[in-house]
Amino acid sequence: MSGTGGYYRFRCKYFLSHECPNWVYINNAVCAECSAKGRDAEPAPSQASTTGYPTQICVPHVVGGVLYYTLMEVETVQTDGVSTYWIVRYTANKPAQPQAPATTSAFPGTPTTSTSF
Repeated sequence: MSGTGGYYRFRCKYFLSHECPNWVYINNAVCAECSAKGRDAEPAPSQASTTGYPTQICVPHVVGGVLYYTLMEVETVQTDGVSTYWIVRYTANKPAQPQAPATTSAFPGTPTTSTSF
């Protein structure tokens, strides 16, 4: 802090996405050069979703006592321009239910006595 005159400096908001080399005094702010280029008007790369909600989620379910996660997509259904409810649907074709692996015993069976002499 001794070399900056008592103020912290931060990288420009577009340091990673546009490789901007400039510094600002407010965290997550746009520098003057990026503002002049119109970068502040475009949405940030991390804000790809317009609603702010994730579009894909992992849904847990149990099959045969084993916990599985399925990748599903959340879709907003709009009626008359107003979002009314959400639908969760599979992102790909529904996967086939996994088959339980065949289990075998690693231990030998119980000894049996021979009755034929």
